[in-house]
Amino acid sequence: MRYYKFNVRDGYYIGETRQFSIYEKGMIRRDEPLERLQIIPKINDKNHFNFQYGPATGGLIESLDFKIITNGEAIKGIVVNPYVKSRTMRCLNKTIDECLLLVERINGYHSASHSIAFLSAVEDALNIDIAEGTYYGRIVILELERIRSHLLVLKRMCEPAGFGVPMYQLSYINEIITRIISDISGHRYFYSTNKLNRVDVDFGLLSSYIQTLIKIKREFENIFNGLLESKIFINRLQGNGLIKDDPLIGPAARAAGFKRDARSNVSILPYKELNFEPIIFNEGDSFGRFYIRGLEISQSFDLCINALERAEQSEYNYSNNFSGEGAARLESPSGDLFYYVNIDNGLIKDVQMSSPSYLNLKSFIKSAINTIFTDFHFNFESFGIWVSEVGVEFI
Repeated sequence: MRYYKFNVRDGYYIGETRQFSIYEKGMIRRDEPLERLQIIPKINDKNHFNFQYGPATGGLIESLDFKIITNGEAIKGIVVNPYVKSRTMRCLNKTIDECLLLVERINGYHSASHSIAFLSAVEDALNIDIAEGTYYGRIVILELERIRSHLLVLKRMCEPAGFGVPMYQLSYINEIITRIISDISGHRYFYSTNKLNRVDVDFGLLSSYIQTLIKIKREFENIFNGLLESKIFINRLQGNGLIKDDPLIGPAARAAGFKRDARSNVSILPYKELNFEPIIFNEGDSFGRFYIRGLEISQSFDLCINALERAEQSEYNYSNNFSGEGAARLESPSGDLFYYVNIDNGLIKDVQMSSPSYLNLKSFIKSAINTIFTDFHFNFESFGIWVSEVGVEFI
């Protein structure tokens, strides 16, 4: 494998698969079950009680079961069951294309991230040399996906504050980005866009949208700056869900001062050729995670436009009689996304995935202790958690 080594604990912690503990550059075989997602305080006070929140309730867009230990206001403990929405993916003994159809539907909002991470692991297993135009094409769609995903997070953070105007303004911009994605790829969620050494996107058509993207960027920055000037809104975020503990990944890590971004520390995509540098902020609370995402939206517009100049379609014809194993990692909008594959005579024998949402959910639980429930949603949404990525098993 070109990017990873077995039994090497190297770099920062990424997360867990069914069989491996994942680090920045290494994979450690694991025997224990995944750590339970809970913090239970030692409280003998009868004034505390369990408050059931979820799995289906207002404020959550996915099924997630919280049992909150509280005295009526402060959160003293949380037990989370993220497997209410568990799913099995029938990928084993299937072809790469058959498995890809399922992988890109694990999380539709991050379909490009999942499909590219999976294909990169396959290309690693097959030792395929990727065309330069494909590399930059992948950057283009990953950054479009990051813009849309971060916009959703910011919009969701406006909602519990009752900030209807900026919420709908962000939704409007999100819809414009989604329609551009649909025009250039044929699907609003990049389904069937990514293939081995190929990105099926009309880059010529996207070039005609450059001025539109520049205009949307300015509109977003005006909305974002307006939110930053609202003391009522910012006061709900500052100090809420403060966490600077290791491990952290994705925007949560960068908001806490960690320079952790797979775009800069993985050679799988040529972000360094675009002079990319991670944006770092040293707050570690809901405001920090809000602020980082806002700045990254503007940065992603620039990365997308710059990468577009070198993006092009390529073609790779591969044999069905190959074998090998590979692993790859990239920076999804929520953080490090990892895939491992084992292929035998063209069929998938094993596939394992570590999503950022599992680690982000663990970090959220820690950050929520001693906060109050009325600030719960600001904190939860700031992590960009997708439960659909957590309860996944490949069979």
